Amino acid sequence: MSQVNAAADQVQQQQVYLEAMGIQRWLPRRAIAAAPAPAAWVAEFVWPPAAGDEASQPLSVARASVATETPVMPSAERQRSRQDALASLKLDDSLSVSGATHKVEPKIPAAEVDTQVAETPVEQPQRFLDPAFSLVFVPAGDLLLIDSLPPHAREAVNPAYRKLLSGVCRALGSAAQLDAMRLHHWPVFAGSSLNQGGEEAQRAVRRQLEVMFKAYPARRILLLGEPAAQWLLEQDQPLEAMRGLTFSLRTGVTTVVSYSITHMLKLPEFKADCWQDLQTLL
Repeated sequence: MSQVNAAADQVQQQQVYLEAMGIQRWLPRRAIAAAPAPAAWVAEFVWPPAAGDEASQPLSVARASVATETPVMPSAERQRSRQDALASLKLDDSLSVSGATHKVEPKIPAAEVDTQVAETPVEQPQRFLDPAFSLVFVPAGDLLLIDSLPPHAREAVNPAYRKLLSGVCRALGSAAQLDAMRLHHWPVFAGSSLNQGGEEAQRAVRRQLEVMFKAYPARRILLLGEPAAQWLLEQDQPLEAMRGLTFSLRTGVTTVVSYSITHMLKLPEFKADCWQDLQTLL
């Protein structure tokens, strides 16, 4: 009996931790767009359980319920906790810079200051400031999936990653060609004499996209993670501002943005959000 109580305490501690991060441990009761209707027994899995309803809950849920139930977070606080949890993963932090706008002042010789008209300062995109990212290009029939990896995380493409990536492509009616997967890391080389700046990084991404399009013509593009969305769409908007929207990298090619595979592996709750984002591509 002591082992059962210890297991219940452990489940309760896990629930409190996940709830603080804004993650639902149990199956959501809301219907997911374009998904099959859930079985009737799904409604029994509720957290926290309704008052006086503990006897009807599955054993694992009933054991986790204690005298003091975990309070349900307000929606605004849950969203903040969710954003904090997303940021804490540090998967897409290659572009995390201060909010101040970086400006490059034109260098004018001192003798010409009085004679030249003042030039407008050149404003660089945020992503051009110390760029460091890793992308993976995966063809899948008429679909091209471009995912964001942690910068230079060469071990991130493990069996679990490949399985989920294949599942995402399969949900879109395509089969991932894992043997044709191409990794794109930036910076590519180390050295102060090499141009590793933002403009060169943008040109490198464009070249890689053209290479993939020539070899694997696509009608649909799925950009996963903030670096993929920002560098392929050439936008500095955060991921949450672009998720689920429809873009066009070129004529006749539908492009959609969602969470990265790595994010979905770390926080499974994001899988349902990704499924909703993908509806445009179905």
